[in-house]
Amino acid sequence: MTSFVAWVGVDSRGPTSIYLASDSRISWSSEGQRMQIWDFGRKVFSTASGPHLFAYVGDVLFPSLVLGQIASAADQGLLFPDAVDAEDRFAIVRRKLSHTFNGLPANQRRDFTAVYATRDSEGMESVFSLFALQWSKKEGFVARRVAIPIKSSSLIHFGSGSTLIETWESRWNASSQGNTSRAVFSAFCDAVRSGKDPYSGGPPQLVGLYRKGPGLTLGIVTRTGPHIFGLPIDPASSAVAASAEWRNELFERVGADGTLLVDAQPHRVPKGLGK
Repeated sequence: MTSFVAWVGVDSRGPTSIYLASDSRISWSSEGQRMQIWDFGRKVFSTASGPHLFAYVGDVLFPSLVLGQIASAADQGLLFPDAVDAEDRFAIVRRKLSHTFNGLPANQRRDFTAVYATRDSEGMESVFSLFALQWSKKEGFVARRVAIPIKSSSLIHFGSGSTLIETWESRWNASSQGNTSRAVFSAFCDAVRSGKDPYSGGPPQLVGLYRKGPGLTLGIVTRTGPHIFGLPIDPASSAVAASAEWRNELFERVGADGTLLVDAQPHRVPKGLGK
């Protein structure tokens, strides 16, 4: 399945950002055969034309294809009418997903969750919203809006690795780094890197929204180099370094080569986190 977390960053004036993070592993298993894995599957999406983020958990084929279409339609100005709020935009996303899903052959319908994060207004007037739409054979479509808290914290966990993420979050939150964006993301990376969930793996992938601007793709620099949406990137090109915002697994602001930016705040790993 997947390891997935969404969280909000908050300062003294209120929410400042919202993020969606996932692993990159896609797995296949057949009875009597060893599980097969592929660690380069895209699971999160952002739009360059507006404040929209998408992600999925569970089945891969349907949500990866349709959320890619939805994100592209939004970028072309073909999805959301002007002056509609977050609830109305989610209703549009929900209709697109349910309509296209109903066209699937019945024997190809598998459980999945789609996540949509967005923002109304900008600057100090900005309001962040997070929605989840789940489909299961037992209940059909179930939608919900996730409450946004007044402190930096995770909002939802999904996937086979969710319990493991929660375990690592509790360790980070008990430390001096607790209740921060870097604690949530570092805990997520620790959970995936631990290898204790065989269905989660590969490089982390991350998208976000700030108080201003459109959806943001954040490249992740791991011990094996820089990645975008799980795709390995050549750090040698100067264009690469300038074309994206990069973070490492401690959520530090770095260049594509992993070097801490001059004006970036260094983060540290607290002692006693456990394994």
